[in-house]
Amino acid sequence: MKEIKKEYIKFVLNYKPFTWEVRKKDKRENIKNKHSFEIGFIRFFKVFELLKKLNTRFSKPKIIDVGAFPGNMIKLSKEVFNDYNDYTAVGLDLDKEFVDKVKKYDVKCIDTEIDPNFPDAKNTKAWNLNNFDICYLLDTIEHLVDPIFCLEKINKSLKPGGYLIITTDNITNFFYIFRMITKGDSPNVHPILSSMFFKGNHRPHNKEYSKGELKFLLNHTGFEIERHEYFDRMQGEFSILNNKLKKNNLNLSIKGIIKFLLKKIFYFFPHFNNHQIILAKKIENIDEMTRPGPTSSEEKWMELRQKTIGY
Repeated sequence: MKEIKKEYIKFVLNYKPFTWEVRKKDKRENIKNKHSFEIGFIRFFKVFELLKKLNTRFSKPKIIDVGAFPGNMIKLSKEVFNDYNDYTAVGLDLDKEFVDKVKKYDVKCIDTEIDPNFPDAKNTKAWNLNNFDICYLLDTIEHLVDPIFCLEKINKSLKPGGYLIITTDNITNFFYIFRMITKGDSPNVHPILSSMFFKGNHRPHNKEYSKGELKFLLNHTGFEIERHEYFDRMQGEFSILNNKLKKNNLNLSIKGIIKFLLKKIFYFFPHFNNHQIILAKKIENIDEMTRPGPTSSEEKWMELRQKTIGY
C-alpha cells in the first residue's frame, strides 16, 4: 500500500494537466488554480489502487471513459498500464480542441448525449463499441436522469468479465443527515442548481445514491459488485507547494473544529462517509437478460415492488 501511494504521489507531483483542466477562475479558494488530481487527490488515489489491481489482469486493456472530460484519466491510465490497445472517450461537448489534444494519446472520441431523458437533451450517437475490458464512470452517474440507459450501453460495450469503475457521492453521508436534523435541509441539490434552471452541457446532480441503490441498478443491468468502499474524498483539502503535497491546515474556527471532530467520530462508521467507489464485473449480456421493465400496469408494478422491496 505504501509503495502504491508513493507511486501515485510522484505521478500527481509530476502531472502536466491539459490547459482547460486548471480551475483558474473558480471562486472557491480550495479549488482555484488546481488541477484534477490536486483537487480530487483522494478520489483518484482510490481509482489508482483499483487500476493497479486490474493491471495484473490486463496488460494492454481496451478502455472506455464515459463522461471523459477533462481527460485526466487518459494520463493516469498511461501511468498504470504503460499502454492500452484502445482508449475511447465518450461524452458530451468533446470539442475540437479536446479531440485534437487527446488524439496525441491515441484516444478516439465519441461526442454524444449519454442521458437522452435529460430536458432538452442533445443528439445521441451510437457507440458501436464491444469487447472492451474496462469502463470508467467517475463522478458521472449522479448527474444522469436515466442511469439505466448509460449502464446498458456500457454493458454492451464491455466483454463478459469486463470491469466498470464507478465513483459517486454517498447519499447516507453524515453531514447530509446532520443538516436534515439541525436545519431541515434536503440532501437534494437546490432547485437553482438543477435542470429546472440550467439545461446546458454541464449537467447538475440529478440524484445521489446509497450503496443499496447502486447495487440494484448494477444488478439490473448485468453487473455484480466485486468491491465497494466508502471514503472521505477530502475535496480540495490538498495543495502542491514547492513540489510537495501538503494537506491544508485545520480550520481553527469553532465551526471548523466542530466539523473536524464530527468527521472523526462519524466517519468511523463507513456508511457515513461522503463518497464511494465501486468495482463491478459484467456477468451477463444485457440482450440475454430477462428483466422486469417499465410497465403501465399497476398490478405488474405492485408485483415488482413486492418482489423487490417487500411492499
